[in-house]
Amino acid sequence: MDVIRYIHAADLHLDTPFQGLSRETAQEGPLARLLQEATFTALDRLIGFCESEKPDFLVLAGDIYNQENHSVKAQLRLRDGCQRLRQAGVRVFLSHGNHDPLDSRLHTVEWPDNVTIFGPETERHCIERDGRPLAVIHGISHATTREGRNLARLFQRDQRYDCFQLGVLHCTVEGEHKADRYAPCSLVDLKATGLDAWALGHVHETRQLCQHPFIAYAGSAQGLHINESGPRGCLLVTATANDSGWSCAADFLRLGPVQWEKLDVDVEGVNHLDEIERRISQHMEKLTDSVAPSCRGIVTRVRLTGRTTLDSLLHEDVCQADLAERLHYLGNSAPGIWLKDMQVATRPLINHEEYRQREDILGEAMRLAQTMRQNQEIMQCIGHSALDPLFGHNRLRKILPYPDAGRMQALLDDAERLCMDLLEKR
Repeated sequence: MDVIRYIHAADLHLDTPFQGLSRETAQEGPLARLLQEATFTALDRLIGFCESEKPDFLVLAGDIYNQENHSVKAQLRLRDGCQRLRQAGVRVFLSHGNHDPLDSRLHTVEWPDNVTIFGPETERHCIERDGRPLAVIHGISHATTREGRNLARLFQRDQRYDCFQLGVLHCTVEGEHKADRYAPCSLVDLKATGLDAWALGHVHETRQLCQHPFIAYAGSAQGLHINESGPRGCLLVTATANDSGWSCAADFLRLGPVQWEKLDVDVEGVNHLDEIERRISQHMEKLTDSVAPSCRGIVTRVRLTGRTTLDSLLHEDVCQADLAERLHYLGNSAPGIWLKDMQVATRPLINHEEYRQREDILGEAMRLAQTMRQNQEIMQCIGHSALDPLFGHNRLRKILPYPDAGRMQALLDDAERLCMDLLEKR
């Protein structure tokens, strides 16, 4: 029975700065050192997995580094890793994406002979085992930063070979929520090629789109900001021949040493700041127990929720800054855990019915808010009258999406809280 094993990685973004961190956080001693080397640590782990697992080949599906950073260090570290793989007898197939298109690559880097870099047109390369074809690897690279062609339609199974055939492509498959849609295609396009599997890049989440043929995104090797939370890595794919073709199974291999996480901390009914601090610390420390041993650091965003008498205080910038300073780094745990920022989504712990009975401006505002919650038509009417003039500008519509029903409810909650804060103080 024929069995093929390959490692699929993508979106390493070597030497790319982390996004959304304050200058103080990014320059702090242990965290700064961890972040500066994080993408390279992910690369070293990838090379190490290839050396230990001995796959038949490694595929890198684009955005290995960022052209805008012009990092010679990134390209040389990648070349060094490929030289290690040459000694281990592992072939490397590399496709360029929108962040590292062919017109950005430094031509002074000399690649070892085990590396195949796909060009601007589809290529196919046959790998042999014991003198017979083992697999045909198809691929193409983005020639420029804004590849708008449907590159998937340029692929076609090589009928000369009756063996496993894999496509390597950096693209946006229809249905994926990506703002930057490069090399767009559909599952139908990928399936129509007749290939047995696809190794895709561009979407930073690990995702399997289809089992037969096996189509998957490896995801990013290291999360670069708070919206890329959870463990990041690559896929070790095992393809087994059967009567109907090939069956593939994938194992996730963790690469990223830094993990981003969002924590919701419920402070319902809490009346003292020290209890809020304790709950945040407890959640952060609990998080360190849940991550894999390979995680060296966690960067978190804490979101406070629930009704509390401290709502007004917690919404003050000074209070948030003081809490964040105390919780910035919890160094008594391993891995280290840092607080990136704090979001306050609490609400006042009050008797709304008592407020609605008041015969003053605040009572009138509370009654109006209640009416809007109970009647969606009134909510939409008032909402449109307030927001339509703003979203009438084309430029704003391109930057911000028009609020949906959930967002409108959140805006109403914020408006109600502001009314209570401001009118009560009068």
